[in-house]
Amino acid sequence: MLTTYRLKGGDKIVATSPADFLHQLRTGSRFDSEGTDEEYMQRFALRLQELEGYLVSTDSPAAFLADLITHGFVSVE
Repeated sequence: MLTTYRLKGGDKIVATSPADFLHQLRTGSRFDSEGTDEEYMQRFALRLQELEGYLVSTDSPAAFLADLITHGFVSVE
């Protein structure tokens, strides 16, 4: 099943799973697409903590995405 996610900046990601969402988030990054999806998730979480002041889980792509939604960084369309 495809789910459409809208990022805070307006970008849209259509993904089949939280892992697919994370992969597309990394490969679509203009600044930081190197390394593995898991490494990217860790760096993304650190940047969010620095810039937005909240911590998101990096235990799994599902927990990461759920926290992004909870904090309003990502919305489901």
